[in-house]
Amino acid sequence: MTESASRVLVIDDDAGLAQLLCRQLAARGYKTVACSEVAKVFADFDAFAPDAVILDLVMPGTSGLDLLESLRRHDASATIILLSGSLDVATTVRALRAGAEDVQAKPADLEHLAATIERGLTRTRLLRSNRVTVTRVSDPYGLLDESPVMMRTLRLVEHLAKASMPVLIVGEVGTGKRVVAEMLHQLSPRSALPFVGASCTELAAGELERVIFGSTTGAADAARPGLLALAAGGTLFLDEVATLSGAAQAVLHRLLDAISERPASTARLVVSTRRELADDVKSGALRADLYHRLAPIAVHVPPLRSRGADTIRTLASRVVRSLRAELEEGPVALSDAALKLLASLEWPGNVRQLRAVLEDAFVRALEATRIEVTHLGDALSHLGVGAEAAGDARDARDARDALSLRTVERLHIERVLNLTDGHRTEAARLLGITRSTLYRKMEEYGITPSGTS
Repeated sequence: MTESASRVLVIDDDAGLAQLLCRQLAARGYKTVACSEVAKVFADFDAFAPDAVILDLVMPGTSGLDLLESLRRHDASATIILLSGSLDVATTVRALRAGAEDVQAKPADLEHLAATIERGLTRTRLLRSNRVTVTRVSDPYGLLDESPVMMRTLRLVEHLAKASMPVLIVGEVGTGKRVVAEMLHQLSPRSALPFVGASCTELAAGELERVIFGSTTGAADAARPGLLALAAGGTLFLDEVATLSGAAQAVLHRLLDAISERPASTARLVVSTRRELADDVKSGALRADLYHRLAPIAVHVPPLRSRGADTIRTLASRVVRSLRAELEEGPVALSDAALKLLASLEWPGNVRQLRAVLEDAFVRALEATRIEVTHLGDALSHLGVGAEAAGDARDARDARDALSLRTVERLHIERVLNLTDGHRTEAARLLGITRSTLYRKMEEYGITPSGTS
């Protein structure tokens, strides 16, 4: 839940009454949206991500009670209040048993309705804060947030966590695909069992087979277990499966066969990719049968730019607070101008890139109480975010910024390696240096991230 006004969706087939009630609730400080078509209810719900729903009991083609039950299955945390022109005990009891906060008479008594909304929102906030707490247990870097688009993703994750079929997670670099995979695991019946994962980037078929199934040949690899054995009934996460060759795809097919033969004792498979796999099927790069087995349901993790400026400001402030708590020194917040600058950028590397910029700026602002625009300049330039904004920030750079060139270079290399999940080839490309130069600098600075070469 954000600290902004609570959102209320008003559903009534009488468009005039729905709009009137929206205006009345808006006057009391709520954000409101009216919906007068049953066919649009779930689309409007997902687009608006309401905290509370006011639902007419009599709807064309369905009943408010049936719609109530469907909405509760869709999002069990939202407060739902039914309005009816004629109340009876049986209907009220059924509605309350189905999860309605209350059933009230039409036209609504605004004082009574507002009090009921607030009462229900206490429960909604508690449920959602618990959900966010669970998310943050597996999200120490604050990749996820409570924006409407992310809340839709989290609702889908909650539903899928109860199942055992493979899940495909699609999202750009830095959106938090592994975090979503870990949340799927934490919310599942397998949460007490292991979560293990690996990146498939540039893995040949033989390497992938050893990673998944292990090896019992060769002195160096004697009795080395694979990830499937290590997962031991938990969750097996494979990142960037779109990079696999045809032979490596056959290994993945074998893995799916092994899981389907013993679904209770083997791991649940969760895979991720930064691009739509359907496009690879069309181009022939991915086997169609493998695609259909991997992706019965896809979870799309939205890029940071689609989550809104408020979300960028909220995440940025959260990162600074966590850094301050961890280091027990340095700035306690960002200035309004710094927040405005961050919210204006596109963030091609998404939340991971935002955090990298803020970590760099935090180090530069250790002697200040707030992070200013001047502290952001070099980090923005190094990571390729908003060249014009970075140039403006550099022009205004504080002369007290005394980081050595070696320190800046080390921080920059570490950020880019984090941005690419430790993939050296991709990191070298982004840095504009050769792989051998990158390896030499990593050795020089003692940088040893996990990941692939």
